[in-house]
Formats: sequence, structure tokens, C-alpha cells
Amino acid sequence: MRDIVLSVLAVGWPIVASWIVLKLFPGVLTKFITKEVDRRSDAKLERLKADLQGAYSTLKNSVDVITATNSGMHPHIVASVTALWAQMLLIRDKFGTAVGFDNMFTAEEAGEAFSEGCHPNLLEYVRAFEGEMHSNPMFTEFNGNEMDRHRLFSGDRLWLIFHIFRAVHLRYGYLLSQSFERRQFVDWSKDNGIGQLLGSVLDQSDITKMRAMELGGLAAATSRLEADFLHEATRVMSGSKAMADSLSNMHSILLLQNAKVGKGA
Repeated sequence: MRDIVLSVLAVGWPIVASWIVLKLFPGVLTKFITKEVDRRSDAKLERLKADLQGAYSTLKNSVDVITATNSGMHPHIVASVTALWAQMLLIRDKFGTAVGFDNMFTAEEAGEAFSEGCHPNLLEYVRAFEGEMHSNPMFTEFNGNEMDRHRLFSGDRLWLIFHIFRAVHLRYGYLLSQSFERRQFVDWSKDNGIGQLLGSVLDQSDITKMRAMELGGLAAATSRLEADFLHEATRVMSGSKAMADSLSNMHSILLLQNAKVGKGA
């Protein structure tokens, strides 16, 4: 009898155990999965919270540093921007008659004046560029390095616009001096040098339109440079440029941190 009971138990206990597992396992598995998901979610949120707190602290420190720095540098920034703008106004005044030459006379008319002696009065607009360049005050007055000291406080973009504005005028003056020397008009709109200079600041599509203008293309280009300078000058003097650069750097940092959080989750 005992052997029969043992045999029944030996055969039946796996069935009983299987029935118990089938009844209880779904609930146990569900609870286990729920707890594991909650644990991982909490850990991810804690990491994200720590990263965001660190990013906020870094941003706050950056803003504090910018504010403190700008308060001391602001007078130097304003002085440098003012000096660069004053130099641009002086260049515009000195070269104004020559730029007006491009406003009033077509390339064909200018070519006739230089090569054929037609319309001799036209050349009076650009007579200041006739002769040796190394002794001509139109070149020596603006081709020095005395303005370089303002680069430190003006910012890269503002300095670039100023540099291009000055270089375009000097290059235009050089082309006019070459026109006198060769007795043949050298058209600025076909000059690769001026095209490359303008391309450092202006969109190529705008440059193409300006160079295609029969009259006033050079004035349009230099006026656009002045407008860009004034826009950038406002940003530099107000401190918004420094703030924008700082926020841009912080945005990059946050992207990197979020990528790390996503990879670790």
C-alpha cells in the first residue's frame, strides 16, 4: 500500500506543481516587471534631474560671469565700436565722390572716358585716384594698422564687416588708379577681388544682383555692409551677442548631456 501511495505521489506531484505555477506565476511576474520598470524609471529620472540641475548651475554661473565682465568691459566695447563706425563714416565721405561715379555713369560711359577721352568731365569724379598709390593720401590714410587695437573689444563679426567695408573701398580705389594707368576702365563688378571680399559677409545671390546692376551696384553693396555693421554693433554694445554665444554653448552642452542620459537608460 505504501508503495502505491509513493508511486501516485511520484507521478502526480509534477502535475500539482504545474497547476500551482500556472495559477500563481502571472501575478508574480507582473509584480516583478512593474517593480523593475519603476526602479529603472526612478533611476533615469534622478540622473536627468541631476544633469538638469548641473546645466542650470553652469548656465547661471555663465550669466553671472558675463554680467560682471560686461560691466567692466562695456565702456571699452562702446569706445571701440564708436571708433570703427567713425572710421567707416570717414571712408564713406572720402570715397563718396568715387562711389557716386558708379551711381551716375555706366561701365560703357566710364570706358569711353578713360580710353577714348570722351566725356572728360566724368573723370573729375575719380581724379583723386590718379597717380602713385604709395604717396596718395586716399590709400595711406586708411591702410594702416591703427584701428587694429579695437578688434579686441568689437567681436569677430563686427570687425570682419568693418574690414570688408574698408577693403572694398580701397580695392575700388586701386581699380580706378589702374584705369588711369592703363587708360582703360577696370570695372569693379567684374573684379574677382571685390567679389571675394563681399562674399565674406554678404549672400552670393545678393552679390550677383548688385554686380549685375547697371548703375549703383557698389553703393548698394557698401550700404548693405553699413546696415549689417549697425545691426551687429547694437548686439555687441547691448551685450546680447555675448549672451547669445553663451546660450548657444549651453545648448550644445545640454544636447550632449541628454545624449548621455538616453544612452545610459
